Amino acid sequence: MQRTRRLAAASSALALAAAGLVLSTTAAHAAPTATCSQSYLPLPDPVCQPGAYNPDVTQATIGTTICVSGWTSTVRPPTSYTNPLKVQQITAYGYSDTSTADYEEDHLVPLELGGAPRDPKNL
Repeated sequence: MQRTRRLAAASSALALAAAGLVLSTTAAHAAPTATCSQSYLPLPDPVCQPGAYNPDVTQATIGTTICVSGWTSTVRPPTSYTNPLKVQQITAYGYSDTSTADYEEDHLVPLELGGAPRDPKNL
């Protein structure tokens, strides 16, 4: 009886070890998993994009920054910056549609209110 228990225990341990090996091997070759949650849509995941402020915009500088007509066009990032960021964020959110043309980067904290123009936490 005791020998049967030992054999059963050894068989179970071997089966669990084999299952772990299969799972770890499969996981190594699986597609990357999303690191940001889609559950907050249409808003971004607050862990991935909590928003960020432009350190150049302060109470002392608003007269030469956000209160100047057209100022946001001087700080808005070009598509050469935002398109590669889109690719990273599409992957991070695990979207099945990976065409960057189907997405538009926007600032969570608007540039007009002192949002950081290039910080990925604000795009």
